[in-house]
Amino acid sequence: MKRGKRILKIVWEDLWVGLGLVLVLCAAQFFRSSQWDLERLKELMGSSFPDSLILVSAVTLTLMIYSRYSVYEPLKIFMGYTRKNVFWDMQLVKLLSAFFAALISGGALVLGGWPLTAWEDLSLVFWGFVLMLLTQGVEELLTILYLKTRKQWIALIAIVAACAAIGGFVGYSAMAVIDGKGLIEIRISFLFLQENPLLWLVFLAAVYCLMGYFSWKLLKNLEVRI
Repeated sequence: MKRGKRILKIVWEDLWVGLGLVLVLCAAQFFRSSQWDLERLKELMGSSFPDSLILVSAVTLTLMIYSRYSVYEPLKIFMGYTRKNVFWDMQLVKLLSAFFAALISGGALVLGGWPLTAWEDLSLVFWGFVLMLLTQGVEELLTILYLKTRKQWIALIAIVAACAAIGGFVGYSAMAVIDGKGLIEIRISFLFLQENPLLWLVFLAAVYCLMGYFSWKLLKNLEVRI
């Protein structure tokens, strides 16, 4: 399989986990509500789905990073794939996974709020994209550090935090559906980032690049254990 197709296949595998979970929960909210009409569907698309997808993807994508670095990437290196190719392929996967999740979220936001979608709403999708990149970067660094040191507590921190976040989200959504509360308006806010957006963007980009640098330095001399 060519490199491009392989990377897109990995991106799809990463996306469908979070997307499927959010679609199931949103469908449950829709059918549990008293009205099944286009306006109710638009309300769901514009209020709950976009933010839910960003939040869930920020967590599920980190778990996929851990899974791939723990199982598949060492095997690829063992079979002759260079560490440099492994690292850069993963950077592309991280970027595309976050991009497509943000794109789907933004598309739902536009369709749900059409024609009154505000620029401020779409800017939240951009910051959600940044959030997904950062969480993946943190998980990548922690996972490679764990593979380098074999300290179990390093992996546990990331896994427990991610699982707790997903469990809390699913539990809250499920209870709301069971209790008949109808549509759940889940909104995330990045207001503190919007006060000085350029400054925050430069800072977060520097943090992301720094995490990538240390991840590569650790991976470059990583001893592969199968």
